Amino acid sequence: MKRIKTEDGTWLHYFTLGEGVPIYFFHPPALGAAVFREQKPLANGHKLVALNARGHGLSEVGKVPLTIKRWAADAYDVTTVEKDHSVVLCGYSYGGLPALEFALSYPNRTKAIILIGGFPVVDTLLLEREFQLGVFAASHHWQSLMAYVLSHSHTKHHITRKKIQATVRSVRSDVLRTWYSAGKQTDFTRRLHQLEVPLLLIYGVHDRYVQGYQINFYEQVAKGEVHTAYIDDVGHQVPTRRSKELNHIIQRFTERL
Repeated sequence: MKRIKTEDGTWLHYFTLGEGVPIYFFHPPALGAAVFREQKPLANGHKLVALNARGHGLSEVGKVPLTIKRWAADAYDVTTVEKDHSVVLCGYSYGGLPALEFALSYPNRTKAIILIGGFPVVDTLLLEREFQLGVFAASHHWQSLMAYVLSHSHTKHHITRKKIQATVRSVRSDVLRTWYSAGKQTDFTRRLHQLEVPLLLIYGVHDRYVQGYQINFYEQVAKGEVHTAYIDDVGHQVPTRRSKELNHIIQRFTERL
């Protein structure tokens, strides 16, 4: 584990593993970097970097507003410290929002984008209900319940479950609500045309929540290549439930860059 001190004096913690093409992972609220433990095999040929967003794990909250733009800026600071000047961005679910913000704000440092169950805006009934549920649980201080539900829905691996649970419990209720609200207020649909790097969309075949968003990407990302990959027998929890298949797809994608 490494740490970095931001311009506003906030200490953030992140993990690195391996050498090669840098892949920077962005997690959904509550889950933290622990949700990418099953991607460790990619360290053979890649440099994996997973930042715990503000308020997650050992990363401090700080005193500046928690925004998607701030999250992307924090990740950019990590790329500077790590001397990674051309990175592949990999966002899972909500984590696709800071990944997209990074790509749009720092195009010269972006090599490609991978979105696993990603979306550019929250504007469908199903996804809005998921966000509302997250805000409701946080408002009632149900972190212990969230820790159990999220860890067990994502994996059967005992260690990964424990690490996800620990991260969920580490996030303050007010911080979690703020992150959910920040995501709900984000809309990249009018900025997608600015993307000029290869974009890979990965969906579980049974993911009802976000598959429809691929239309936004295909219609609006005109300058960059857009590809889609589907993984069988899984819904939204691709990184943990179908890690082998996901890692293989990511490996093939980065080999072609």
